[in-house]
Amino acid sequence: MKIRIERISEGEAEVVLKYREKTREVEELLAYLNKRSRALLCRKDAEDVLVKPGDVIYLESVDGTTYAYTENDVLQAGISLAGAEAEYADDGFFRCSKSMVINVFHVERLKSEAGNRIDAQMTGGEHVIISRRYAKKLRRLLAGKE
Repeated sequence: MKIRIERISEGEAEVVLKYREKTREVEELLAYLNKRSRALLCRKDAEDVLVKPGDVIYLESVDGTTYAYTENDVLQAGISLAGAEAEYADDGFFRCSKSMVINVFHVERLKSEAGNRIDAQMTGGEHVIISRRYAKKLRRLLAGKE
């Protein structure tokens, strides 16, 4: 496959993929590009906001409402925790308790706690407790076995 990269001085950046047959390599590129363009629909101050999954540090469910925490904002997410876990698993979303999903790519430190729980320090200094129900799965994920 030939790759041509061109820098432009103005206008919007674009990616054009030309192919004769939809090979595995083409499929992988398309999957990667589609994944990069995905966004989480959220609300803030009565406005819809699109948030990149990679910008979400963690999601929390409070009284039936899901909130997305980013470095600078807390937004109401338009997805359930189960939906986010399933849809964005490849983006690092991991269910860590009944009411939370973390983005493992925003974990800075892990510390074992009593009762087989894990204290995860997230980007920005927030601490999230991984319950013992999910701790074993997190350890397997980080070891590359999940």
